[in-house]
Amino acid sequence: MKQVIAVNTPTQPGVTLTLETTSIFLGILVSLSMLVGIAIKMVSKFNAITNDIRDLREDLNNHEQLLQQTKILQKDVCGLDKKFDIHLQDYVNYKDATLLAINGNKELIQHKAEKAENYFKETKGDIKDIQGFLNKQQNFRIRNEQC
Repeated sequence: MKQVIAVNTPTQPGVTLTLETTSIFLGILVSLSMLVGIAIKMVSKFNAITNDIRDLREDLNNHEQLLQQTKILQKDVCGLDKKFDIHLQDYVNYKDATLLAINGNKELIQHKAEKAENYFKETKGDIKDIQGFLNKQQNFRIRNEQC
């Protein structure tokens, strides 16, 4: 058997890699990559939230504009409704006045026709009286001409 004597030689300055230092180095790298990944994810989430807030503000502005347009349209529709009511009432009044005038004319015509019939009956009676008188006095006869 040979005897070996171990001598400790002074190490030169530099990096010595052992299994333990490699494990620590890899742990640091993994941790740093995880932290960078988490930071990137957080920044992405903040950007998404910022974009969503901006979109919501735009939607809110659009909504306010639509609300104002709706109010303007509502005022216009109310104005048109009132104008339509006025025209409808004017039509009803005109129709009533026209019906009254037509019915009044019918009654006036009926009244004039009755008055004319009575006048013709009186005239016919007077003519018959005159015919009778002339027939008695002078033998006067009226000829009836038929067409």
